[in-house]
Parts: sequence; C-alpha cells; structure tokens
Amino acid sequence: FVIVVGVGLVILLLFVTLSAEIQTFQRLDLLIEETAGIRRTSYPVNVRVPFPQGALARPDEVRLLLGDEEIPGQFFSSANWPDTSVQWLALSFNASIGPLETRTYRLEYGPGVGAGAKPERPLILVDESGVVQVGRVHFNKTGSPLFRLVGYRGQVIGSGLNGFAVEDASGTIYELGGNISVTSETIRSGPLYVEFRYSGRIVLRGGIETPFVVTVEMPNSKSWVKTTAVVNDADQRLRKLSFHIPLDLGQRPWVWDFGTPRWTYGVLRNDEGSVILTNNVGIRGATEWRVEAGPKGREQLYETSGTTQAVAVEWGHLQGGKEAVAFGLDHFADAPGTYRMEVDGMGQASFHAVPAIRVTQQRLTVYLH
Repeated sequence: FVIVVGVGLVILLLFVTLSAEIQTFQRLDLLIEETAGIRRTSYPVNVRVPFPQGALARPDEVRLLLGDEEIPGQFFSSANWPDTSVQWLALSFNASIGPLETRTYRLEYGPGVGAGAKPERPLILVDESGVVQVGRVHFNKTGSPLFRLVGYRGQVIGSGLNGFAVEDASGTIYELGGNISVTSETIRSGPLYVEFRYSGRIVLRGGIETPFVVTVEMPNSKSWVKTTAVVNDADQRLRKLSFHIPLDLGQRPWVWDFGTPRWTYGVLRNDEGSVILTNNVGIRGATEWRVEAGPKGREQLYETSGTTQAVAVEWGHLQGGKEAVAFGLDHFADAPGTYRMEVDGMGQASFHAVPAIRVTQQRLTVYLH
C-alpha cells in the first residue's frame, strides 16, 4: 500500500518474505517517489510501517539501506500488539532525490539486526526545568510565549505576541498555553527528527472548555521549525486561529516578499511600516489575493491577483542586514475563508485563518526557516 510522507513525496511499502534457511532476517522495500518536480537534498522523511503480530519484537532490531549502504535512521514503536511486539514502526530518515525520481530503500528487520549508521549532525531534545531546547532553539514549556530564544548568528526573537491564539465571535482572544495546566510531551527526541507537543484547554466565555494540541517538529537536516495547532471547538464558538512570532532582524530597512506569481516585494523602513497579504477563498473554490502596504492601520492596496482564478499565496520572507526568516503555511487556504499574513516594522509577524463557515475543528501549520 501507499503512504504519503510529505509534500510531493510518496512511499510504497513492498513486503518481502525470506526463507529462514537462507538468512535470519526479513526485509521490506520502501519505494519513494518525488511527485512535485523538485530536487530534494537530505529531505526529512517520516513514515509509519505496519507489522503483523510477532514479526518485529523490538524497534531496535531494524536497519535501513540504500543499495548496499546503510542509511542513518531513527526508529521507535508508535503502537504495540498485546504480546508487546511492534504493530507500527515510526521511521525517520533523510532522502536525497531528484525531480520526479523514484528510489528504493530496504528495511531489514529481525533477530540480530541492528542499526549502525549514525547521523553526522544529530539533533537532540533536552528537557529542562521550564524549557525545551532543540539545537539552538529554546521553547517555553507552557507553550505561550512559545519561542524563548532562537540563536544562530544572533538572537532573532524579539518582544511581542508569541505563539498560537484563537478568537471568538465577540473578538476575545485566548492564548493556547501560558499556564501550569498545559502539559508538554516528547514524541521523538532525535537524533534525526524531534517532535514534542503541548496539550491543554482554554476556557471560553460562559465557562466552556475547549481542548487544543500544539505540535512542534524539527529535522536535523534542515533549519526549519514546523508548528501545528489543532483546536477542537464542538460548540463552534471560535472564528479565528492565529500564529504570532516577534522577530528581531537588526537595523532596518527590512526587505519583505511574498510568493505570488509576480514575486511581490517591498521594504519596511521604520516602526510604522506594515504589509498584509490576504487570500480570499470563495465557497465555490475561487481564490483571489491582495497585498496592502503602508503605515500600520492605514495600509493601501499595493498589488492584487486581479482574477478570481488565482492560486493562494502561502509563503514569504523577511530579511534584515544579517538575518533572514522564511515562512510557509501548509494547506493554508485550502478551504473557503479568509487567510492573512502580516508583518510590521516592529518585527511582529502574524498568520490568521478565518473559515468562511463555522467548523468544529481548526488547524494551522506554520513553517519557520
């Protein structure tokens, strides 16, 4: 069967039964197909592989190969059978593959099998009092503010709104996290892929409790941070889900750009500067976008798609003299609604999703690079 493992990547699992008289291990083939027409170098791949009961006793009895070369992999059991054998093996590795290319990896498993290849640049999660550290990125354990410190050549986190928030129909804003009732849980601690999550509840007006989960993911082969918020809203009281991050890119001017077909760009020269990109997706799927720029609160139309058949804009950059931040949003404007990306001269970046109709679950995924 086929498992989709990322944008433009598909894995086909082919189980192969080997005679115990010939060798003591078994194997399955992972056929990766690049479908988006993009060359990918050390691209993180995550897949869950099912095993029959009793077939794999432990997740460390596994190794991954490409041809005759063992590839560093990260393995753990995400579900077990009643006899404690592995039911679902979570596998992470990095693949280099050309546009529209297919490549076959071999997963060997069984008694006496073990992984020996180690990643060159391991990424390890460190869970300390009040802080989760992954590489050079530090997160607060309460989830809000989400980012405590990001330091590569310099610190790029400033002061301002920081993390996920929701807004109800009255305009009241609720942060996802920020109190001791929020719990944090490590899902994968590295060395190839790190994943942890926050879970908790927000109390809306009238005492209605709404559960949420915020997941943070980081691969060792890329410098991006993937953050996803899922809010279950059974009473449909919420109208907006947002992500905020305050950036400090040093002395202005800062150059901004959005991934429109025209490579729309401009400059923020002072504290009052602001730029907003809005995607409007109609009930019937027609999309239009517009960019507004100018002093904050007085932005004017800067550029527009000019058609109701446009493709939604889901990425952009903000660049200072020494630092640059890329941002992308996964499935940002797939459903009818209004979707906005905002950056101002103080460095505050915000991303908003407002569904056109009331929904019982809201989801927003933001990549920062």
